[in-house]
Amino acid sequence: MRQGTLRVAVVPIVVIAAFGMPAAGLEAAQPPSPSKAIAAEIDPWQALSELRLHLAASGSLVAGFRQSYLPAGFATGDEESGRVALALPDCLRWDYSEPYPKSYLLCGTRLHTWVAGEPQGERLHVEARDEAGLDLLLLPVELLQARYSAVARLETGGEIAVELHPTAPDSRVAEAVLLFAPSTQRPTALSYRDRDGNLTRFRFTAFELLDDDTLFTPPTTLIWKEQ
Repeated sequence: MRQGTLRVAVVPIVVIAAFGMPAAGLEAAQPPSPSKAIAAEIDPWQALSELRLHLAASGSLVAGFRQSYLPAGFATGDEESGRVALALPDCLRWDYSEPYPKSYLLCGTRLHTWVAGEPQGERLHVEARDEAGLDLLLLPVELLQARYSAVARLETGGEIAVELHPTAPDSRVAEAVLLFAPSTQRPTALSYRDRDGNLTRFRFTAFELLDDDTLFTPPTTLIWKEQ
């Protein structure tokens, strides 16, 4: 995320390898490896539905994150870090600590943004269906199926990667990938690549239960400017 812009991404770029035709001879007779056989059986929409149900049933959660933004054509980009809190399906909050403190709180369709130490914040209306990544976290899976094609695979580390491609040609997102651990049903990475080739990626540390729901209430000491 950048100040004044909501850069929430589901969610992580992972290249899904295509399985080609087997070579002639002995290789053609070999059965698929167990990992490929398991990956082929993963239903991406079922995996996404189960993840979201587990997150919602867990109550409020908090984790550290590291975000990278890599512009198209560049080998390096910007990095930021902080803490993310979830109270799905209603609220998401990002508190950036490095290199510049700033906070974003989204509950329903109302987004609050502010910078630590400043007297004024901004408040605006946001539709999840119009924001890259937010739709993946907040919209019903039935609606997502009409907007994306999806594939899933098992990563070498045991994580499941769900990759989505928008069906609308005018979508700002070219592809998005959500990576999560099936054993804990917690996201480990979230990223997207836009149509210009810019890549935004989040990596999460272990999620923990959060017992401070006041994080999902905007500060009352700030002057809020409507946008």
